[in-house]
Amino acid sequence: MSEEFKGSMTSLFEEFRKAIAVETVVGKPIELEDKILIPICSVGFGAGGGGGARKEKESQGYGIGGGGGVSPVALVVVFKGIPGPDGLKVLSLKPSGTLEKLVGEALPMVLGKVKELKEGRKAEEKP
Repeated sequence: MSEEFKGSMTSLFEEFRKAIAVETVVGKPIELEDKILIPICSVGFGAGGGGGARKEKESQGYGIGGGGGVSPVALVVVFKGIPGPDGLKVLSLKPSGTLEKLVGEALPMVLGKVKELKEGRKAEEKP
């Protein structure tokens, strides 16, 4: 495998690594009057490569390619001044599937239960 091909593959995967950073998936918060919107995205990519070699006549052939995309999938809404899970809502931007709908509706309740458990443990730990 030629050094040029190895360099091209390294460069391709380095660009993919940059594309799947947390900042790409969880977007920059947008502040409005009484709420903060946090976009959530889906990131996907694919890559492929080929090769070839022939020693007697010095033939050689390599190729690489790739592609990817970023799609918005949800919006987390944080309502200012409303504490706890009641101040949080997840809005799906995808066609509503049963699982996504259940997760979006249950998330505030689950966060409330986690908060209750944490507060209960702290109360038990105090002498």
